[in-house]
Amino acid sequence: MYFILLGINGRFYGKVAEKSYQIQAQQQQQQQKRSAPTNTISSLASTILTIILYINCGLFANLISNVPIMGRFLSFWMNCIIMSYYSFEYQWVYKGWNIEKRLAYMEAHWAYFLGFGFPATVITFFLSFLRSGAVFALIYPFFIIMAMLSVPKGTNPYNQTMPSGENARNKISLPNKIPIFYPVRKLNDATILFIRLIGGVHADSIITEKKNESKKQE
Repeated sequence: MYFILLGINGRFYGKVAEKSYQIQAQQQQQQQKRSAPTNTISSLASTILTIILYINCGLFANLISNVPIMGRFLSFWMNCIIMSYYSFEYQWVYKGWNIEKRLAYMEAHWAYFLGFGFPATVITFFLSFLRSGAVFALIYPFFIIMAMLSVPKGTNPYNQTMPSGENARNKISLPNKIPIFYPVRKLNDATILFIRLIGGVHADSIITEKKNESKKQE
């Protein structure tokens, strides 16, 4: 029953995102018509890559939770990032961004996405699996709307004021980019390699799609 309801709810998330995008387009006087998010991913290979990403993000968040002392803390912040990705994915699909571009964008705006996903993670992280899923289904549409209307701005190193004198020694600056998804990328590569070994030539389309995304990002 839980998974059936989750699937039914998933049909409405796309409509919420589409309506939010239309409102935003009207405000910006952009009359571009886009297809629904579920129709935007044209190839089966892209769909498989997205599923692999979801699985490996969840796997990585669970793995780091086993790190002594800091594991629970690191897993919490990784879930904040994952929550933000879920929320912004509709916007990026409308823009035609591939997976690699989305991950690189999040790494360049890591502080924003940590903060964006923080409220929803606080509400759901400490609940049981079923309760967490139920609460997520209730609050997720609100985060889709906020994400569709948001324009994250990253830290530009050229606009930062450089401290001088005695304050320069005590000044702490945050990195402009953190490779948060580096372990996830490695897990993706390992998964794709495994699929290729068991799938033979039928898995070549997934490899090709992955290479195309990397070339586009470069």
